[in-house]
Amino acid sequence: MIIKKRQLLMATLIVALGAAVFVNWYYTKPESLSTGVEVSVTATETDEESAKLGEARYVISSEVTEADNKTAEYFAGARLKRQSAHDEAAEMLNAVIGSADSDAQAVKDATEKLNELAENLVLEGDTENLITAKLNCETIVTINGDAAQVIVEKGKLDSAGAVQIQEIMLSQTGFDSKNITIIELNS
Repeated sequence: MIIKKRQLLMATLIVALGAAVFVNWYYTKPESLSTGVEVSVTATETDEESAKLGEARYVISSEVTEADNKTAEYFAGARLKRQSAHDEAAEMLNAVIGSADSDAQAVKDATEKLNELAENLVLEGDTENLITAKLNCETIVTINGDAAQVIVEKGKLDSAGAVQIQEIMLSQTGFDSKNITIIELNS
């Protein structure tokens, strides 16, 4: 009796495995085979495809326009200018801090300004990332004192997007709403 139960169990498992293989094959076979069209694939094509499986590929869209390129150039240039301005300010403040001619108050003020600059850098990056994640567009944020300017890619700003940007800026910076300017890129 024990042998019959084992044989029955094994036969059931084999049938289930066969059914699973058939269902897998049926749903993953190429569409051309299911429509009756014969496709011939050489061994080199199959090898090349399997070698590329999982590789990331860059796709260049033919729909990329000159305006898209100008927008990308603007944001890249604006980030570069912002970074160089921050670097120059940090150099000047570090020069004041490191100078033997500076008095204690000047060093203290320069240190506070340098800390504020570092906080603004982090805040700009964080708010840009949040806005980009929410609106899925190019954005640049500039924080100067207690005011912030947000520049958004053309065609991506609507009333709902402006409200989302306003909420992000208010929650992240703590500034008054009157000190937050949201601008849509014009070109």
